[in-house]
Amino acid sequence: MEVIPKILLNIRQVTETTGISRASIYRQMKAGQLPFVKVGSRTLFRPADLQDFVNRNVQASG
Repeated sequence: MEVIPKILLNIRQVTETTGISRASIYRQMKAGQLPFVKVGSRTLFRPADLQDFVNRNVQASG
């Protein structure tokens, strides 16, 4: 059976997969740094937008 990747993730899934707190996610949303999708009262995220957010926030170690 083929596994179909999720198109949208909810806030709980985002916190679990990224390790970013719920409060931090909402701050980034409010600041316009993390795109999201509203479906009714649900707030959802596209995996590609999450990856872009992470990539933009990578700090070079040095």
